[in-house]
Amino acid sequence: MKKGFTLIELLVVITIIAILAGAALPYVQNYVDESRQAKAKSDLDEIARALIVYESREGAYNKADVSDLTGRYLDRSPIDPWGVPYIVATESGIVYSKGPDRKDTDEGEEYAYDNIEVSYVPPLALVSVKWVDKNKSGAVDTQNVPDELHLSFSRKLGSETINNIGDVSSKILVSSTTSDVLTLADIATTTDPRVVGNGKILVYALDQDNCFIAGQDTLTVIAEHGTIVDTASPTPNFCLASQAVRILPQ
Repeated sequence: MKKGFTLIELLVVITIIAILAGAALPYVQNYVDESRQAKAKSDLDEIARALIVYESREGAYNKADVSDLTGRYLDRSPIDPWGVPYIVATESGIVYSKGPDRKDTDEGEEYAYDNIEVSYVPPLALVSVKWVDKNKSGAVDTQNVPDELHLSFSRKLGSETINNIGDVSSKILVSSTTSDVLTLADIATTTDPRVVGNGKILVYALDQDNCFIAGQDTLTVIAEHGTIVDTASPTPNFCLASQAVRILPQ
């Protein structure tokens, strides 16, 4: 007489397998998600390295995709694990993936929190402040041709970042040993500062004489909530801490 499983026994076995599979599914899904995240991060690191080499040889990269990198700097144009091309945000200095939701922004937010990003330029920082004696008088003054302050930053400034730094008078402070702390609006013309040095230097014309002592006083860019945010970019620039930099003659 042949023996085999009864229908009830088969149903019990199938039920047990289904329960085990259901219990294991979240772990498998997590593993898949983590693998995709790791793949995206690896691709972004590779693209960031290619962008660094490109900019060291050819100047600023100005495209939102990686097409100009393909061939010479990248073997291929990679697609992220969710089937969307990687994006270069030149004003923020990052390359990023839109992440699992394939969107740039979350509802009601300026950018999507599941975006995966890698920076390819140095963090935004005030590097130096120089007083330029335009009229060659040897004094900080506005006679004939106003003297200038040149604020040098570590990276190219986006238009929104420039507005956030320059439009609000309290964002830039000159700490003087001979007077009270002054805002930029107290000593310089802050409307539409001139941008030079490949977009890394802001130039302000003075409108007050003897408002600081070069080589002694300092200038501080005050970052709102500790950051300067470039809202025109898909992710903000959370990278400029308030810092005092000594004003030196050019």
